[in-house]
Amino acid sequence: MKLPSYFKEFLSAIEPSPSYKDDQKSGHTTLRKRLASDEDFKLVHVNTFLQGSYKRNTAIHPGKDVDIVVVTSIDPAPGKTTPTEANARLEKCLRNYYDNVAKQTRSFGVTLSYVTMDVVLATSQHLCTQTKLLESVRKADELEDTEAWVEHPLLIPDRDLDRWVETDPKRQLEWTTDLNKECEGYFVPLVKMFKWWRKETYQKPKYPKGYVLERFAGDCVDKSKRDHAEGFAALLTNLVAKFRPYVLVGRVPHLSDPGVPSHNVAHRLDFDDFKRFIEKIDEALPVARDALDEKDIAKSAELWRNVFGPKFPAASATSKAVFPPVPIRPNKPAGFA
Repeated sequence: MKLPSYFKEFLSAIEPSPSYKDDQKSGHTTLRKRLASDEDFKLVHVNTFLQGSYKRNTAIHPGKDVDIVVVTSIDPAPGKTTPTEANARLEKCLRNYYDNVAKQTRSFGVTLSYVTMDVVLATSQHLCTQTKLLESVRKADELEDTEAWVEHPLLIPDRDLDRWVETDPKRQLEWTTDLNKECEGYFVPLVKMFKWWRKETYQKPKYPKGYVLERFAGDCVDKSKRDHAEGFAALLTNLVAKFRPYVLVGRVPHLSDPGVPSHNVAHRLDFDDFKRFIEKIDEALPVARDALDEKDIAKSAELWRNVFGPKFPAASATSKAVFPPVPIRPNKPAGFA
């Protein structure tokens, strides 16, 4: 059965708590204000914006790091500022205010008692050469206009590669937002369910996770579905159909980055991890189909619990639930945190 009210309760149960969202907002707001007002760093600070699952509203309980992009006027041209020098400047600023700062491949992890944040420095040759744009950006409260960076991808320093690499997080956000609108608000809940299924199904190996799962879902979502149960079963069906052939020939697929299509967001996913991922989807698919086809409420709910784990509500032995004749639509069809 479709069990729309059960899925509504399930999606509420896997949502990060309101208190944690408040903590995230407090943490990233304070950090961003400190970067903007720091006596040294403000000389190169342009502005900041949020990216990642927090911004796209695809995070699940208990919540994930807040990803913060720090746009600067640092010149990335050869002979100007190296990635190491740029990162050193951001690191110095962060350590002025935070005790727990960890170097990561393309960012710094800032850990507080109540929230963690990933802070990545970014710049743009366009910012360095277009003074007018730079001045207009400095006056903005926040870089939230998705059109602002579409034609001008940013550069971020990659510590392992020791070079500037191109990225376009605004385009990633736009991709998710547009797909969610096309699905009338059903894509974002689908991503959350898919991430939760992955989390509950197996812990090792670690990958794929995070945005890679979102990209897999984006490639295989059935845009015609307006029901969570049908949409999830269709997603698993499409994933197996599209990606099982890759397993048979021993390859990992290329998942293009919506921001920079030449980049593969699955470039760190090795074949054994990918194979196990597809095998687990193949195992879950017949259970999801049985749950959808089952006419008994209690049996259907139990089958869905086999797919999603104990967060999916069980049917009461004495309840006589009455379900609406049409699926319950998401409260915020295209809303993002």
